[in-house]
Amino acid sequence: MPKKNLIPLLLLFAVLFTLYGDSLTFLPKPIRDTSVASRKFFVGLWPNWLRPRDFNEQRERDIEKLQKTPNPSR
Repeated sequence: MPKKNLIPLLLLFAVLFTLYGDSLTFLPKPIRDTSVASRKFFVGLWPNWLRPRDFNEQRERDIEKLQKTPNPSR
């Protein structure tokens, strides 16, 4: 089998192992733990500025700030 055909298969195996390795109960515990560790490693490579933000956080702070301030008399 040529090396060109092995590389995509190895990448597919690595991705599937990283995603689903810990849910395969027939694997020994150290191998399942390696799957979890590799998933955390790849998630840690993702930059902070690309992580999803909570857009409601600022709104919630503004609402709490408005609730704490006294209402003006009209």
